[in-house]
Amino acid sequence: MVTVVGVSRPRTSGSFVTKSGKKAYRGNRKHWYVYFYDDDGRFRKKQISPLQVPYYGSLIRRRKTYLCPKCGAKFRSMQDSCPKCGARAVKVEKRP
Repeated sequence: MVTVVGVSRPRTSGSFVTKSGKKAYRGNRKHWYVYFYDDDGRFRKKQISPLQVPYYGSLIRRRKTYLCPKCGAKFRSMQDSCPKCGARAVKVEKRP
């Protein structure tokens, strides 16, 4: 199973420093890329067409915070299995 992390256009070369001290980039960002983890757990990137951007954008997985009831560990991951003991963890809701 492929885990999609993000979809974006990388910055092109030709950067320069503005008067305010910030970095600015010249040039067009021509190609879209999808960033993902493959089945072996390696981080990869693949060039995609502009028509595929909404599709891959809907597949983006975000890391969530979990709490393991067995060992009491709190961790952030995309999966709900505890990295220490392997038990199923409970998702921690963010408070406003």
